[in-house]
Amino acid sequence: MVSLLQIRDLIALYGQADIDLLCKHSHAPQPMVQAMLEKLVAMGKLEKVDVSACLTSTSCKGCPESTACSHPIYKIK
Repeated sequence: MVSLLQIRDLIALYGQADIDLLCKHSHAPQPMVQAMLEKLVAMGKLEKVDVSACLTSTSCKGCPESTACSHPIYKIK
């Protein structure tokens, strides 16, 4: 079973991560990972990245998600 610390460490390893990446690498179901992310945000350990701000830069031009990027991304606070 995955722990809060493991989820936090995965995000630290990648710099920022979405729930799909975390589920894949932790082998945990999405509802469990989502609850853990919400807990870590409430504890002040993580923050959600404003994806809409990301899309205004030129770095997302080659991103396949640039037209439908609506999933939250988390990073260490």
